[in-house]
Amino acid sequence: MANEDYQLRHLRSTLSKMEIALSAVKECIVWTDGKGRIKWCNEALEVLLGQPRLMLLSASLAHKLPLWLEGEAVEMSQHPVTIALETHQRGTQCYEFQASEQTHILEISWAFVEIDQQGILEHEEGSVLVLRDVTQQYLAERQLQGSKKHLEEQVAQRTQELRETNTRLQRESEQLQRLLRELQDTQAQLIQAEKMSSLGQLVAGVAHEINNPVSFIYGNLSHLQGYIADILHILHLYQQHYPNPVIEIQEASDDADLDFIQIDLLKILDSMQIGTDRIQEIVLSLRNFSRLDEAEFKRVDLHEGIESTLLILQHRLKQQPNRPEIQIVRHYGQLPQVECLAGQLNQVFMNLLSNAIDALEEVSQPQITIQTCVIGDSVEITIADNGSGISETVRAKIFNPFFTTKPIGKGTGMGLSISYQLIVEKHHGKLEYFSREGEGAEFLIRVPIHQRIHSQI
Repeated sequence: MANEDYQLRHLRSTLSKMEIALSAVKECIVWTDGKGRIKWCNEALEVLLGQPRLMLLSASLAHKLPLWLEGEAVEMSQHPVTIALETHQRGTQCYEFQASEQTHILEISWAFVEIDQQGILEHEEGSVLVLRDVTQQYLAERQLQGSKKHLEEQVAQRTQELRETNTRLQRESEQLQRLLRELQDTQAQLIQAEKMSSLGQLVAGVAHEINNPVSFIYGNLSHLQGYIADILHILHLYQQHYPNPVIEIQEASDDADLDFIQIDLLKILDSMQIGTDRIQEIVLSLRNFSRLDEAEFKRVDLHEGIESTLLILQHRLKQQPNRPEIQIVRHYGQLPQVECLAGQLNQVFMNLLSNAIDALEEVSQPQITIQTCVIGDSVEITIADNGSGISETVRAKIFNPFFTTKPIGKGTGMGLSISYQLIVEKHHGKLEYFSREGEGAEFLIRVPIHQRIHSQI
C-alpha cells in the first residue's frame, strides 16, 4: 500500500508538471472522458471559448464547441470528439468556429485514449483533442491565391496583348523593324521586372511565414529536452533505489521496453533538433534567393545563389513517374565575390536550370553538371544536361523573345531572352550555348568580377 501511495504521489507530481507545461502551449488541448465531457483543458481553450475552466469542466465538448464544415453545422455524430470515442482512430480536420462574432479556422487533431494502470488507476477511456487556430494562415493563403490568380490573369492578358502587337508590327514595312525590336526589349524588361518583384516577394513571404512557427518549435525544443531529461533522471533514480518493483510495474516496463524508450526518446529529440536546423537553413536559402534588399550591384558569392536556386527546384529534381531522380554533379572552383545584381543572376540560374530539367523529362539517367571557374577578370559558370540537345532549326531563334518549343501553357518564351539581356546588357558579360542534337546542351555564363561602371563599390 505504501508503494502504491508513493506511485500515486509520483504520478500526480508528474501530471502536475505536464499540466504546467501544457498550459503554456498556445494550442488548445482538451481531454474528455468516454462520454465526451471535458475532464481537463489548458488556458488556451478558456481564451478561445471565452469561459473559465470551472464552467467547462464536466461539460459536453461538442456543445461547448459547435463547429461548421463548408458552411454546414457539424452534427453531433460527426464531431471530432465523437469520432475519436466511437472509431478509436486518430484524425485531423479543419473546421470553422464562431467566437465573439468572429469566424476562426481551427485545425483539430483527435485521438482515442485508454488508461489501464493496474494497482494505481482504474481502467478509463476518453479522448484528447488539440485545437490550433490557423485563421491567419488560412486568410493569408486565400489572399495569396487571389493575388496569384490576379497576377496570372494580368500576365496572360499582357502576354496576349504583346503577341497581338508583335503579329501586327511584323506586317509593317522595313522602316518599322527597328521600332519593333526596341518595343520587344522594353516589353521583356517590364515583364522581367514584374516577374522578379512578384517572385521575390512571394519567396520572401513564404520564408517569413515558415520562420515564425519553426522559431517557436526551435525555441521550445530546449525546454522539452530539459523536461524529458528531468523525467528520465527521476526514472533512473527510481530504478536505482527500487531495482525490484512489483510484478505489475515490471511487466508493464517489459511490455513497453522502457530501456529502449529512454534511449530512443533522446534520439528522437536529436532528430527534431536536426530537422528544425534544416528548415532554418531552407528559410535562409529562400531569403538569399529572393534578394529583395539587393537592388544594386553588390559583391556576392555566386555559389550561394546557385545552391539557393537548386533548393527551390528540389521538388523537380526528385524522381518523377516518367523519369528517375536528376543527379546534380558539381565542379566548383575557387570563386571570388562578384559584383552583380544578385537577384537577377539568380533568375538566370533559375531559367537555365528549369530548361535543363525540362530537357530531361524522358531521359533514363538524367544528369545536370554545374562547373565554375575564374577566367582572367571574369567568372565562368556552365550548366550542362544530357538531354536530347537543341535542334538546328531552333538554334537561330533560341534567344528571341516569345520563342518557345514547349507546349502552350508551359512556357512564355521569355526565359532565355530575359537571361541574355540580364547577362549581356546588365552585367556586360556573355551568354553562349553549345549543343549537338541528341547529345545534350551546355550553357556558358561569363560575368566580370568587377563592373566597370560600379568600380567604386
